[in-house]
Amino acid sequence: MRRVLFVERISADRGERSESIESQHDKLSRRAESEGVTVVGTSVDLSVSGGVDPFTRKSLGPWLTEENLSKWDELWVSTADRLSRDQRHFLSFVMWAQDHNKRILVMDDPEFNKQMLDEDGLGLFILHTKALGPAAELKRIKARTRDSHERRRFTARWTGGIPPFGYVPVKRFVDGKTATYLEQDPDMVRLLHYMREQILAGQSFFAVAKALNEKGEHTARDRARIRRGKPVHRRGAAEGVPELWSETTIKSLLRDPALLGHKKHRGEVLYDSQGKPVQLAEPVFSEDEWKSLQAAVEARTKTTVRRVNGTSPLYGVVWCGECGSKATHKSSMHNPSGVEYRYYVCGAWPKESRCRGISVRAEEAEEFVEIVFLQRYGLDPVTERVWIPGTDNTRELEEVRKRIARIRDNYESGAYDDNPEEYKERLSALRARRDELASEPVTEGRYEERGTGETFEDLWCRLDLEGQRQQLIKSGYKILLGRKTFRVTPEPETPEERKARLVKLGYMSGE
Repeated sequence: MRRVLFVERISADRGERSESIESQHDKLSRRAESEGVTVVGTSVDLSVSGGVDPFTRKSLGPWLTEENLSKWDELWVSTADRLSRDQRHFLSFVMWAQDHNKRILVMDDPEFNKQMLDEDGLGLFILHTKALGPAAELKRIKARTRDSHERRRFTARWTGGIPPFGYVPVKRFVDGKTATYLEQDPDMVRLLHYMREQILAGQSFFAVAKALNEKGEHTARDRARIRRGKPVHRRGAAEGVPELWSETTIKSLLRDPALLGHKKHRGEVLYDSQGKPVQLAEPVFSEDEWKSLQAAVEARTKTTVRRVNGTSPLYGVVWCGECGSKATHKSSMHNPSGVEYRYYVCGAWPKESRCRGISVRAEEAEEFVEIVFLQRYGLDPVTERVWIPGTDNTRELEEVRKRIARIRDNYESGAYDDNPEEYKERLSALRARRDELASEPVTEGRYEERGTGETFEDLWCRLDLEGQRQQLIKSGYKILLGRKTFRVTPEPETPEERKARLVKLGYMSGE
């Protein structure tokens, strides 16, 4: 009894006119029924390119291993290109079948098996010639696909992959065809504005990432998995374990021009013939919001102060008065009473010999600095820093100049030989944009202080420990450790200074 293996495939290459799996299977089944053979299995490879090696195909590959070779005698396909469109893979497979005494039956080519077994070599030559047709067609398919991608590259269509955080893919029916575009996701947009507010308020990237992880907010990749009905997955962990945000992720995300709706290719923003970014979707941030965010991200990136969250109530506020090192928070348990004692000690000791274990009780320092801060600022109005954007187009101007240089290089290499008018149009538009940017004045962005309507005493009462620590740092307060003592800068006000300030605020008369 002849044992037959059915091989069926449809392609992932766009533009290939593939015979459906159902049609292939129907033809093979009718032939098998008429010849009375035994069908031992069916290899079905869905969305697999004709350029993929048959030995590596997910469904066909296992049937070609030593373990399964003895289970079948003949391999049947409806057409030769269902086996392969690559001439090298095709001939390699035919010769492999010869070596293992396997027959190949091609439904639309009755002479195929006879030519494969021809001992004088002419048959293989004929098969090679036949393979050139599908190979050439594969090249044409790939060329059409590249051209299609190139045409769509400068449109607002989404070409696939994981969308930027803040956006989701949607199908639209445009000009008689269904295409994919990006739209804002309200939940992700809310998170992005939350991240921006936190960075503008002085939070670190680490603190923002920590807050998102504690809230259980999913990353862009996990959200894409959920939309496809798949479980979340962290690399190196079991399925169902979500990815974690990191400070690097937050920093990269908040710097990404994709948040302005700009389209990117290979990590770079795409520009149209007028030298302007290709707009893929509605921007998450306004121009002013984006500029203030980039200024805050840049300032946070350049800072040399390491921020640690949850380690010390006054981290960054308490310093050694002798060597200038940052103080650290220590605690110890006094047994058998079980009382915990907390101290601030010089961070350089005992590593550095310049200090000799300077320390103070933590409760004393924390209480005193709170009293001093509220005495000086408690009745003062709270202000917030508001970013006033400038008009610095230096970066865009430099990018336009680079694009002019690139387009000239492309012209000299012959890229516009078949369309010189396109070269002239692009170059003219870029030059006009360059001149426009160069003529605009450069004004630096700046922050302005604006009142919030509450006093520092009101603010202090609603802040948690971390918020109070940050407020002390913003106000310039420092606790300088000495020998079993400490001092606070700026120093407490004298009665005369306090009266003059309260008169100025309108809380006292000047009499």
